[in-house]
Amino acid sequence: MEKKEDLWSSFQSFHEIGEYKLLANTEDTVIIRVENETGEGDMIVYRVFDGIYLMYNDFHMAYYHSMYQAMETALAVDYCREGSLAMECDNGFYQVKKPGSVCIDSRVHHRGTARFPTNHFHGITIGFESKVADETLGKEVPAIPVSLVEIREKFCGEDGYFIIQDEESLRRLFLELYHVPEKAKLPYFRAKVMELLVCLTALVPEKSSGDKLYFYKDHVEKVHMAAKQMQENLKAAYRVEDMAKKYDISLTAFKNCFKSIYGKPVFTWLTEERMKRAGELLTQYPGRSIGDIAFEVGYESGGKFAAAFKKIYGMTPREYRSKSH
Repeated sequence: MEKKEDLWSSFQSFHEIGEYKLLANTEDTVIIRVENETGEGDMIVYRVFDGIYLMYNDFHMAYYHSMYQAMETALAVDYCREGSLAMECDNGFYQVKKPGSVCIDSRVHHRGTARFPTNHFHGITIGFESKVADETLGKEVPAIPVSLVEIREKFCGEDGYFIIQDEESLRRLFLELYHVPEKAKLPYFRAKVMELLVCLTALVPEKSSGDKLYFYKDHVEKVHMAAKQMQENLKAAYRVEDMAKKYDISLTAFKNCFKSIYGKPVFTWLTEERMKRAGELLTQYPGRSIGDIAFEVGYESGGKFAAAFKKIYGMTPREYRSKSH
């Protein structure tokens, strides 16, 4: 998606390019769908001011290829509400966004592959074409002095982005954007954009709750391989130490990378995967014994299986099967 007159023009100018398809196009709103063999995702983009855009992102897929070519003066603020996103950037790192995180990003390394380890992602992006947006803000809201250049330099620096995790004022601001009064949508968006800029102007990166979540590409790929191995053979017994050794990654790096990408420690995630599969088997094979199903998902003890299942589903395997039929 190459820049023409401005970013909004590029949104409106294409109809179908590779995985991308333009579904709707009005004066102030476009809807873009990304679709491939792993699923689909929608981006609903609103033009809030000239050079300022608000985008709702909803993906149900494993990955897609970002076509966005960053401009030197771009600034984006990404909020992850649900799921997780591991962005394979063009500098060889993976940038990880997980629930509650806010990423202030210059987009200088954005062109690459966006992967969704949990096969879904929901969030919001507020984007600025800094030069155009600065001029617009100076004209539209001169009483609120903010500088996109200063915000970009403060947070993005040389690395190009900064991630803040669980900052209450930012979390509240983005969550409120999921409850927008329909009759006052554009004014509400404008008020929230200004609130965001004031918050970012006041925040000091060193004193925020931010942590730079990035990992080497080979670490992320090894963690994906380990997760795939466990998913494909839930019956086997696993030790984190053995997995880290097998994939030639330090134990600490394996644990940290796995938790950041999948949102949970290894064995919490594995237990949920086992119970998810057990639920499917209980429903699909009503005549199969619960003991056999327990064994297939890695439990030799029926009691331990039932306890783990109830912790996830709030009922015993037998109750779950009865309720499903």
